[in-house]
Amino acid sequence: MTDIKTAVIGGGLAGSAFATEIARHGHGATVFEKTAGPHHKVCGEFLSSEAQDLLGELGLDVWKFGAAPVSYLGLEFGRHQLKTKLPFRAAGLSRFKLDQLLLDAAAQSGVQVIRGATVTKLQYERRPIMVHTASGPVAASHVALASGKHNVRGLPRPQSPNLAFKMQLRPNRSGADALDGLVQLSLFAGGYAGACVVEDGIATIGWVIERNRVGTSASAGWQVHADFLSERSSFFSLLLSNATPLWDRPLAIASIPYGFICNRVISEAVYPVGDQLAVIPSYTGDGTSLALNTGFGAARAVLRNQSAAEFQRAAIAKLRPQMFWAKVANFAFVNASAQRLTAAVARQAPWLVPQIAALVVRKTRLRA
Repeated sequence: MTDIKTAVIGGGLAGSAFATEIARHGHGATVFEKTAGPHHKVCGEFLSSEAQDLLGELGLDVWKFGAAPVSYLGLEFGRHQLKTKLPFRAAGLSRFKLDQLLLDAAAQSGVQVIRGATVTKLQYERRPIMVHTASGPVAASHVALASGKHNVRGLPRPQSPNLAFKMQLRPNRSGADALDGLVQLSLFAGGYAGACVVEDGIATIGWVIERNRVGTSASAGWQVHADFLSERSSFFSLLLSNATPLWDRPLAIASIPYGFICNRVISEAVYPVGDQLAVIPSYTGDGTSLALNTGFGAARAVLRNQSAAEFQRAAIAKLRPQMFWAKVANFAFVNASAQRLTAAVARQAPWLVPQIAALVVRKTRLRA
């Protein structure tokens, strides 16, 4: 058995932020990351101004790594399309690149990063906490539960009836022009799709759909999904026309519990962060900020000798208003009846739509 000070389960945004902050204050931290190297994942690649500020605290300037500028939000519902300026300068950067940059920064701060290490079990009933991996058990005084959208055995979250997908592609000239400087959100019955440009002119698209509307096509190749999106969105029809997919089939993940908040205290020494603490609907584009912010917050709680319960109470109180508005808007975006109401508002009072969009953007941002 190996003894370590602080164990971090997961080397994504929240886990890297947590570990780096611990190490910067002279304490030992070990990250257990199940993947062997840089990889793509079903996560957003839109970085708000808040996310960029938080990354700056880790010494990362996304513009130095080829991030694509994003200044406008495009909205599409039915035959209605809207383009409105964002209240901040956003950026697009792939998680393939960003996650590795954060793990490199953590290692440079003194964090031990162990890749290819899957945590199979967590024993948290008494201290020290026992973290079980294929290489054997590890004893830790504190644990950051930062496994993202994937649950650790014995620590389930609620199931949800949706599927989330992600694909990267190179659009043709018309598609590239349409997406230049834009983050796009297109609504359709039972779901929505988003897109933005990341480094090297690559377009990342993601979509969330109720499982019963997908059927057997969930595991199909890219062309089936491309046809599905093109039939439901004129914007995506343009974007995907003659585009070159970079993968044979999209990445997929099921049952993401959008709106989940972890009110349960697992242990006084186990700190849920990122998606293990709260899962904000992906359309908000604020999942990155939430992950980084909660990673920092949990680390600072540990450094102040605050329990996980104290950290969770403070973090959840801060997140509740944002999560409330995100869930309300998520219902409006996904529910078919609510979508028809949104379309009716656009027809009868088109001047109101930019104001509603601005309100949603403002209310679903992480509070300072």
